[in-house]
Amino acid sequence: MFLKRFVFVNWGNIPNLEFELGPVNLFSGGNGSGKTTGADAIQTVMTAAHENLFQYNPGQDETTQRGRGGKRVRTLASYVLGCDDGSYARLDPSDGYLAAVFHPTKGEPGDPFTALIGVRAWLDTSGRNTVARQDELVFLILPEEQLDLGDLIQERPDGRHILPLDQLQTQLIRRFGQRHVEKYDTKKAYLRRLYGALRGRADAVTEAEAVAAARAFSRFMAYKPVQGIDRFVADEILERHDLGEAIRSISSQLKTIHGMEREAAKLVESIATLEQARDQGQGYIEHWIELNRLDYRRAQQEYLARQQEYLAASREREQQRRDLGATQSEIELTGQRATQLHDQLVSLEAQRMGIAALREKDRMERDRAALDRQLVEQARELLEQDGRLRSNQAHSRQILSQLSDPELGTELPQVADLQGLELARRIGEQASDTGLDLPALLQRDLSGDLADLEAHLEQAWAQQRLHNQWHGHWQTADAQGESLRERLARLRHQREERYRQLEEQRRRKRQEIERLRGRQVSYPPYVERALAALREQCPQADPRVLCDHVEVRDPRWQAAIEGYLGGARFSILVEPDYEAEAIRIVRRLPGRDNRARIVQGDQARRDAERSQLHPDSIVHVLEFTHAVARDYL
Repeated sequence: MFLKRFVFVNWGNIPNLEFELGPVNLFSGGNGSGKTTGADAIQTVMTAAHENLFQYNPGQDETTQRGRGGKRVRTLASYVLGCDDGSYARLDPSDGYLAAVFHPTKGEPGDPFTALIGVRAWLDTSGRNTVARQDELVFLILPEEQLDLGDLIQERPDGRHILPLDQLQTQLIRRFGQRHVEKYDTKKAYLRRLYGALRGRADAVTEAEAVAAARAFSRFMAYKPVQGIDRFVADEILERHDLGEAIRSISSQLKTIHGMEREAAKLVESIATLEQARDQGQGYIEHWIELNRLDYRRAQQEYLARQQEYLAASREREQQRRDLGATQSEIELTGQRATQLHDQLVSLEAQRMGIAALREKDRMERDRAALDRQLVEQARELLEQDGRLRSNQAHSRQILSQLSDPELGTELPQVADLQGLELARRIGEQASDTGLDLPALLQRDLSGDLADLEAHLEQAWAQQRLHNQWHGHWQTADAQGESLRERLARLRHQREERYRQLEEQRRRKRQEIERLRGRQVSYPPYVERALAALREQCPQADPRVLCDHVEVRDPRWQAAIEGYLGGARFSILVEPDYEAEAIRIVRRLPGRDNRARIVQGDQARRDAERSQLHPDSIVHVLEFTHAVARDYL
C-alpha cells in the first residue's frame, strides 16, 4: 500500500486542499513552509495521536508531547485552531479533518481505502494563558472508497462551508452506503483496523500488532541521537517492567482468601439450614403417612357405601323387569282392541260415503286444512320478513349515525356519498311500526275485508323497492369489480387485525411488566417460543437461557458485557445428550422463530480446555452457575 492522496481541512496554516502523492515523495522548502505540519498530519493518521506513540515536530528537539521549561508543544487541538508561535488563526470552535487515501501498489492484493480523523477544538481563555482544548474526536475507515476534498466541504449559495463533525457520519453513509463507512470509538480499535486494511485484510489485527506498528512508524519519523548502546536497547527495544500485574495478582489472592472466609461462613449457615430441613422433612413424612392412612379409611367407607348402593340398584332392576313384562302383556291386549275398533270405523265410513252432502263436507274440510297449512307457512315467512324489515331499519339508522364519523369518511370516502346518505336517511325516517298487528291479523276472518290490506300491501311494496335500492347500493360492484360492502368488510378486517396486533403488544408488555415485578429476565419472543417448543417436545433436554446462569460481579462491566454479547446472551443451554434433537426442534419452528441458538456444550468444553485466559480477560469478573455457560463464554 502507498499513500495516494492526503486531504487537509483546518490543519495548521495549510489551506484546505488535497495532495496527490506517489509511491516515493520528497518534501522540500524553507523554514515555516509547512513540511513539519504535513508530516505531523500523516503521523496523526498513522498513530491516531495515541499517547506515547506520536511525536509532533520530530525533526526538532520535541521528542515528547509534554512541555519542558514552559515551552509550548504542538497538540492536536492547536493544529486544528491554526496555532503559530502562541497565536491562533481560528478563534471560534472549529472542526478539522485529516483524510489519507491508500492504494495498493502494482501486483499487491487488497482494495483502496480511506482513513479519516475528525477533530473539534476550542480556545480556552479562562486562565492566564490561552490554551487549545480538544472537544470531540472521530475515527472512520472507508473500505473500497477514495475520499476527496469535496466530500468534506459543502458548496452553498453563500460560499463554501466545512461539513460539521456531528453530520460527518450521516453524510458519508448517504454518499457511500452503510457498508462502506466504519466508525471506531477508541484509538486502539481504529489502529487495529487501519493496519489490518494496510495488510489487505478485511478484518483487524491484534492490539499488540497495531501498537507495535504505530510505534515503529513514529520512531521512524523522529530523529534521536544514540547516546549509548545500553540506553538504546533499554529504551527502544526492551519493554519497561510493569509491576502492576504482580500487584493485581496479590490483590486477587487476597480477594480469594476473603472470599474463602465468606464461603466458610456460608457453609456453616448451610449446615444449620440442612439440619433444620432434615427435621422438617421427617415431620413432613410422618404427617404424610398419617394423611394417607386417613385417605385409605375414607376410601374403604366409600367402597362399602357404593356396595350397598349396587345391591339396592340390582333389586330395583329385577322389579323393573317384572313390571316390563306386565306392561308388554297389556300392550298386546290393547292392540287387539284397537284392531277391532278400526274395523268398526271402516264399516261406518263406508256407510257414510253413500251420502252426497257428507262427501262435499269432507272435501271442503280437506281444502280448509290445506289452506290452513299454506296460511301457517306464509304467516311464518311473513313474520320473518317483518322481523328482517325492523332489523334493516335499525341497522340502517346505525349506519347513518356511523357515516358522520370523519375517520370513516377519510379511510372510505365512497361510503359517505350523497346517494348513500339520502337512502340511509329515507330508510331511517320510515316508521318502524307499519300499523299492522300481524299476530291479530292471522286470527281474523279476512273474507270481504281486503281494502285495508291492499293499502298495507302498497306500503310494503314501496318499502321493498327502497330496501332493494339500499341493498344494491352496498352490493353493486364498481369499476374495479369490488362492492362497497366488500370494501367496508376489508376495512373492518384491517381494523380487527390492527386491534389484534395491539392486543398482542399489550399482552407482551404486560408479561414484561410481570417479569420485571418478579425480577425475571424478559426474553425475546422467538426465544420464548423456542423454550416452549423444547419443553413440550423434549422436556428431558432441560432448556435454560444463558443469561440466567451468568452474573457480573463488577457492576461497572455490566453494560459493556451485555452490549458485547448482544443477542448471544439469550442462547439456550440443553443437556449434552439432547443437543441434536433440540437443534432439530428449533429449526422446524415456522417463520423467524427458528433464530434461537442452541449451545453445543461438548464443543464448547473442548474449546475451553484448549484455551488459556488472559489475566485481564472479562471472564474473571463473571460468576457462573452452569458449567456449559462457563465453557461457552
